[in-house]
Amino acid sequence: MRSISNRKRVIAATTPLAALIASTASVQDRVRRPDITPRSNLPGLQSGETWPTASWTTSPPEDQGFPDDLSDQIDEMVELTTPLLTSLIVVRHGALVIDNHYNGFEADEPFHIWSITKSVTAMATGIAFREGLLTDLDQTLGELIPDRIPAEADPRVANITLVHLLTSMSGWEWDGRINFSRHDETDDLELMLARPLAYAPGEGFEYDSSNSNLLSYVIEAKSGETMAEFLQPRMFDILGIAKPEWTAMNQGETRGAGGLRLIPSDVAKLGLLMLRNGTWDGEEIITPDWITESTSPQATGTSSSSGVNIGGGGAYGYQWWIRETLEYPAYYGNGYGGQTLYMVPELDLIVVTGVASTDEATPDQQQPVIPIIEELIIPAAEPM
Repeated sequence: MRSISNRKRVIAATTPLAALIASTASVQDRVRRPDITPRSNLPGLQSGETWPTASWTTSPPEDQGFPDDLSDQIDEMVELTTPLLTSLIVVRHGALVIDNHYNGFEADEPFHIWSITKSVTAMATGIAFREGLLTDLDQTLGELIPDRIPAEADPRVANITLVHLLTSMSGWEWDGRINFSRHDETDDLELMLARPLAYAPGEGFEYDSSNSNLLSYVIEAKSGETMAEFLQPRMFDILGIAKPEWTAMNQGETRGAGGLRLIPSDVAKLGLLMLRNGTWDGEEIITPDWITESTSPQATGTSSSSGVNIGGGGAYGYQWWIRETLEYPAYYGNGYGGQTLYMVPELDLIVVTGVASTDEATPDQQQPVIPIIEELIIPAAEPM
């Protein structure tokens, strides 16, 4: 049986992160080398911090290495560049530093996080591995759900593995540029499995919601619960997240690619769980190996058919986008419209953005939130 830490990156050398990849070892080496400092021991992380299960500890920006007028600077940039933004949260060293909301949005209102849901699905998959429901990244659909593969499906569909789904390299023909809206071909199990393959599994990247939705279905098939039911006691309850609203697929399965609604501060809790290597207040929820491998480059992130990278030029891990900003490795969940859960481990920094008014009928109104994070917030964070 192959453990998760034995996977190697499959990213092509032409990715924008090629220099980063060329200078680092394989995932296996990074996990097993004894001289690597675990993220939980990076400078600035406090072993005795207060966990925000019930509520976040707040802190002035200047106490966490930011200028005291950071909130004003953010407000000004939001007004100029992202006028439809409804939320922007900054957490550093486990404390809530910025909690700004706009356009009449209230801090305790849930909003649709769109494709950040994919990253939550990857977290659920990690929990399923930790519990032994899934045992090998090379397990195939032919092994996991053989009775659900339609007779007319391409024979290679049975060879699609969990790692192909996690890295969006299953090979189905798709156009990731329209992936923000729901389609029967991504939300109906039989239809998605019967779609033609454009590439052999593992040979091409395409941002396709079918991958995330199939991961949800596999978790349901192995656990006997929908993914929403599976996650509630295993992650959400532990983090203090009340049962959220979550869209179902056509046959009632939890939608793994989108449809999850959370309040902004609860989205930040997911980021803190990731930065703390999958442990919350002393309880391991996801293994550190899974966190490391999920947030390491595994695929180019660039469509093999259109050449478009909808993640802003980043590489792709296990349903997380990966990039480097000011020489800091970073990873993020990226949702249509301007929904972002962005982490910079070396700065112990989390940024959440939300655009509650996002509508799939108005793709021209997507808000460019990444520059606020990468050109304002990250440069303003002093190492500490």
